[in-house]
Amino acid sequence: MCCVSPSPSASATSSRRGQIIAPDSPPSLRSYSDDSPPSTRAPAVHPEVEFEAKPAKRARVVPGGGGGGGGGGGADAAAGDGRDRISDLPDAVLLSILSFLPFRDAGRTAVLSRRWRKLFDESLLDFNACQPFPPEEGRGCEWVIRSITDILAARPDVRIRSFRFVMYGQGFADHLADVDRWFRTLAHRGVRQLDVDMLYTVPAPLLPGSILEFSSLEILRVFNCNFLDLSLPVLRLPVLRTLDLSNVSMSQGFLQAMMSNCPSLECTKLKNITGLDKICVRSRNLVRLFGDFSYLKELVVEDAPNLEELVGIGLPLAAAKVKIVFAPKLRVLGYLGKSVRPLVIHDTVFDGGIVQFRTLMRSVKTLAIQVPFSEKGHTIFVAQLLKCFPCLEALHIEPDSRSICRPVDVEEWDTITSVQCIEHSMNKLVFEDFGGEDCQWRFLTFLLGMARALKDIDFHCSESKDWASNQIELLAYTNRASADVRFHFYRFSSWPVSSLYLCHCCPQRCQKEERIALI
Repeated sequence: MCCVSPSPSASATSSRRGQIIAPDSPPSLRSYSDDSPPSTRAPAVHPEVEFEAKPAKRARVVPGGGGGGGGGGGADAAAGDGRDRISDLPDAVLLSILSFLPFRDAGRTAVLSRRWRKLFDESLLDFNACQPFPPEEGRGCEWVIRSITDILAARPDVRIRSFRFVMYGQGFADHLADVDRWFRTLAHRGVRQLDVDMLYTVPAPLLPGSILEFSSLEILRVFNCNFLDLSLPVLRLPVLRTLDLSNVSMSQGFLQAMMSNCPSLECTKLKNITGLDKICVRSRNLVRLFGDFSYLKELVVEDAPNLEELVGIGLPLAAAKVKIVFAPKLRVLGYLGKSVRPLVIHDTVFDGGIVQFRTLMRSVKTLAIQVPFSEKGHTIFVAQLLKCFPCLEALHIEPDSRSICRPVDVEEWDTITSVQCIEHSMNKLVFEDFGGEDCQWRFLTFLLGMARALKDIDFHCSESKDWASNQIELLAYTNRASADVRFHFYRFSSWPVSSLYLCHCCPQRCQKEERIALI
């Protein structure tokens, strides 16, 4: 099974843009007294840092004047006219500049004037608090936590829309009370997005229960943490739409409560979740469920009237039972492999062989399967599985391994006479990790000879442009039921990718993926 490398953690994205807590002391929390006249206001000095004195303005150079420069005009005069050209910029531009500055430098601008103090407060709308890496002496966990605590306390009325906290090391465990107060403060300020990443912290720390009391929270992302097994009444996330958990430990009942009792939940992403081996989906509004489900023994979709996409890249790796009881709108499903057994679709039980079909999933339009080319009987397995989805339009195929199939494992597809979705509705075919092996070619030839509506075939490979050109020449001699088929070859940079998972689960990473169009 091709596994997708872990998506960039919050720490990686935080360090590119936003207020980064640099390895230095935090900015002054109160730059001047509002009661003092403007002429006497002086910047306050934080106990751990002294801000540099404000440099005197350069003397204004009068164009055409003296000063020992002869002419004295032109570009040199314009550059030395003493004007504060940065402050001439509109607020929107200055806020964009602040978002790229380290947190310390952005905070220092608050001592310049009323306007700059207001701009710094506005820059906290998206509060990115990241521990410096590597930390300098005296600038570790305790300093970071104290800095965030002071900033939140000094600016009680500043609006905060999102809060991202990235930290590593054991200091977090000693300050759970402080973090708990942050969460309660942020909840009262109407924070809509919360990201917590305890990067490289071993063992993973336990999060305070107040993280589940954000009545305004719409997006929750948690990485490398553990959840308390709290009782259901503590869960108060009425408008949560996206839940993203990675390297998290929780009980089966806890996850069930989060998915079932968040009435607005639409998208759930799960990766490397420990503490449970079964997921039972009961959610009236859930639309997308993605994740690495290699740890599961059973995945049950019991009541999901609005579920449209169910994609789990790890399912073929384990002997897992997948049961779909009620998901009438399901249109994207994958990855299904031979070790996913049984596959139960309402009252149809598919266990890898010939089956009597009672219930068919006509809603599914996109299916991803892992074809066990290296196992005997894979032709029957694939043909019978596809009969469960008579209205299929796009099929993603992934081999069970990257090794070249042995001749004894190659099977003929001539015995497969009819598959409804291949003959009538399939218009797109995607071969992931295509190597041109004999077993893959025979399957491809079988599909080309039967698929009348097929329009596009995408091949994802690790080969060169010359190799792709050679494959195109070979395809020119194959029999095709559709004369309009277009072939597209893409090269991935270093490892095979599960394109369905990327396209549906991680669209941002998919756009950045180095897959080069060869032909």
